[in-house]
Formats: sequence, C-alpha cells, structure tokens
Amino acid sequence: MACHATRTLIGTVLLNTAIVLTAVADPGKLVSADDLSQLAAESEQRRLPILLMVSQYHCGFCDRMKEEVLQPMRLSGEYRNRVLMRELSIDPGETITNFQGEPETAADFIHQYEVHVTPTLLFLDAEGKEAAERIVGINTVDYLIFYIEEAIDEATAEIVH
Repeated sequence: MACHATRTLIGTVLLNTAIVLTAVADPGKLVSADDLSQLAAESEQRRLPILLMVSQYHCGFCDRMKEEVLQPMRLSGEYRNRVLMRELSIDPGETITNFQGEPETAADFIHQYEVHVTPTLLFLDAEGKEAAERIVGINTVDYLIFYIEEAIDEATAEIVH
C-alpha cells in the first residue's frame, strides 16, 4: 500500500513539474490580456506601447498571425524592451479587467475600438488610446513584420512625446 501511495505522490510531483516547465519553456506564446489596468501600469512605468492582438478561438488567420509573426517576434527577444505584446480573445464568455480596472466582457470592451475582423493588431498607449495605425488581417508575412515595426516605432514616438 505504501508503495502505491509513493508512486502516486511521485507521479503527481512529476506532472506538476511538467506543467510548470511547459509554461516556462514556451516564451514565444502570447500572454493573454486579462487585466488591462495592470498592463497599462506596466506600459506607463516602462514607457512602452501595447501591441494588443484581437483574436478568436476558431480563427485560422489568428493562429497564423501568432505562429508566423508574433511568437517568433517574442522568441527573438528583440521586442522585450520595445513593446508589450498581449492577446485579447473576444470569444463568448471571455471577460477582462478594462483600463479603468472594471470587469467587462472582452466583446463589450473591444466594441469601443470598432474591431470587426480578427486578427486585428491594436497599438495602444497606457490609457488605451490608439497610438499607431491598426493592422487588420494577415497577408504576406514579410511585409506584415515591416508594418508592425513601423507601428511600434510610431506608437513609441507617440508615447515618448
């Protein structure tokens, strides 16, 4: 009996360790934008723009944007001190804390930005105002990275002034 309990305990410890290591081992994965008030505080403190990807669960174009563009950008490490990248899922039932620290559905929150297509990339300042022209959809990845670079630079210039 003690042997079974020991194996169960070891199995539980190994599973928990694997879960933690998986979370740490995927630094390219976009962080969910659950608390925008906290994100705004970080944006203001670090004087960095927010790149907010608006997505939906069954959106193949969203998956492509993440896998081919944003996750490689995060993995490169080149954007760590240039922009705060987050993903905002607007699927039914998704809730967030908005920039004012109040809870609301993600769909209601994003309505104020008049986003009608996913993926949409918003470049925001610490107050939630658009600081650069948004990017809607995904087309040619090479050009898209160029436009994202331009938008990050424009948003950063807007924040610094």
